[in-house]
Amino acid sequence: MQLRAAAFAVAAFAVLAGAVLYLVAGPVLDNDVWWHLAHGRAYLEHGPWLDSDPCLGTAERGPIPHSWLFDAAARLVEQGLGLQGLRAVHAALVLWVGWLAFGLARRESGALSPALLVVGVFLVLAWYRLVQVRPEVLSVAFTLLLHRLLLAPVLPSWRAVAAGVALVAVWANVHALFAIGPLLMLAALVGVVVEAALARWHSLPDAGAGRRALRLGVALVASGLAALANPRGVGQHLAYLEASGAGAIQFVSDEWARFDPFGANPSPAVSPLAWGLVDALLLAFAVAAVVALVRFLWAPSRERLDALDPARLALGAAGVVALLTAIRFVWLGWFPLLFLLRASGRLRQNPRLAGRIDLGCAAALALLAAAFPFLGGFDDVASHYPKRFARWLAQAHTSDRFFDAGVRFLAESGVQGQVFNDYALGGYLCHRAGPSLRTFIDGSMNVPEEVSVDYRNAARARGSRPGESLAELLERRRVDLFFGFGVPVGDDGPYSTTALAGHPDWLLVSRSWRHAVYLRVGARNAENLARVAAWYAAQGVPFDPETGFDPGRVLHARPDWAEAWQMLPRDWVALVTRERSEELAALVRELETVGLA
Repeated sequence: MQLRAAAFAVAAFAVLAGAVLYLVAGPVLDNDVWWHLAHGRAYLEHGPWLDSDPCLGTAERGPIPHSWLFDAAARLVEQGLGLQGLRAVHAALVLWVGWLAFGLARRESGALSPALLVVGVFLVLAWYRLVQVRPEVLSVAFTLLLHRLLLAPVLPSWRAVAAGVALVAVWANVHALFAIGPLLMLAALVGVVVEAALARWHSLPDAGAGRRALRLGVALVASGLAALANPRGVGQHLAYLEASGAGAIQFVSDEWARFDPFGANPSPAVSPLAWGLVDALLLAFAVAAVVALVRFLWAPSRERLDALDPARLALGAAGVVALLTAIRFVWLGWFPLLFLLRASGRLRQNPRLAGRIDLGCAAALALLAAAFPFLGGFDDVASHYPKRFARWLAQAHTSDRFFDAGVRFLAESGVQGQVFNDYALGGYLCHRAGPSLRTFIDGSMNVPEEVSVDYRNAARARGSRPGESLAELLERRRVDLFFGFGVPVGDDGPYSTTALAGHPDWLLVSRSWRHAVYLRVGARNAENLARVAAWYAAQGVPFDPETGFDPGRVLHARPDWAEAWQMLPRDWVALVTRERSEELAALVRELETVGLA
């Protein structure tokens, strides 16, 4: 029965892991990867201490090098292998994470099916962090690697201590949340000290807790000192507190919100499936911990102290505290999972229970694999990918998500100055059109609070000060270009495409089905207007510097260009050729809705 259960578990795990890998290895989707790449370009050229922000025109200082080493490394990968290469490296990193998790789980359980179940639950909790090309992917990997080196062994070797210290030193330059590592060391150290105290109090045999505590203590102190070797010094150790007070933190408040065990959580990272799993995990961990503690206190023995395992219990408790503190730490449910896995391993010593446990784990894995596409958040990402696998494979990034036609126009026309943009679009604009074109806001949050206030108001087409209009706010902020987006059909989010339509001080210079770019009229932008006119002339597309871009004129003069630049549906020319009057009439009505006909 155990062999059949193992085969069933492997099959179910393959389905679940394949679904996660499909999301991870897909076209680049994340908003923040673009400013990481743009910052990496600047770090490689000028070093990690930048005097000014390479992206933002509203920043008062250079970017804080929270993750400078990750940014530089990601930029080097993009330079050498392109975005497709970056996709491949990202997928390889996530495969490494999965391999590390499986190795640790198999070591704890000694059985295949329970280990695969634990890794499967971990993937459901961590997939949202893993799918994004951010330094947090390396934080997950480094956490598991540190666990393997220092936290899992009964007595880590001095070589492992040295490797752990070196790992934290690198980690401090890769991600601002490197403090996860030292804090986990501290939790394990507290657990080992408690174990030694309990053993001494009850006159139980010593299991080497003193030597383990010494090595963990040395690793903790040495890694804290080694982590100072980063561009920010001790400031990197305080990154969480600084980020929490940053002006734009509200735009990622879903990630820093507390996990709510009893209600909805405002983040796709906590899907209904993940929410249910975390609640079950919290309950099971509490029950297992209380049972182990009561058994030990009732009849203290070395065997029952080992079953309580204060070090692993402390790590599990640290994971629970972390995931309850912020949604972005839900993946740290890994540690209470391992505590439960070890407890199940003791139950499997009963031959009559072993087969049933393995079969139950295989069945649970099958349920996870079946539920993940529907309740696990799968479609939140998969819906942005091409439906055909060939296009999924060939498309380097999700261009539609980033209003690629408008960004291409800004990059190719060579306009300069400052552009007002959507928060999620800032990094992509900087990567494609910077640094000569500076953005208003992006995911780096390197802006003061008043800029965040102005952004929120401008996104709603209004000013921030009493009686101030949108145009006056943009002039106060010396914005040269306004990137509007969205369609006025349905309720799919913000709509700013026509926010400046017809305004005498702003000229429409680019238009597609889903975006519009406006240029501020005046001497300050005379060179920009000349660049735009020259670019359209080179494209063979009509453009009048006095009246701006006329969609109707372009549709009639260059329907092929209009289709290529997303002013029209992809099959527009074919429809005109075939004279499908009913379909044409429907499309014309839609074009009129968005002002393109």
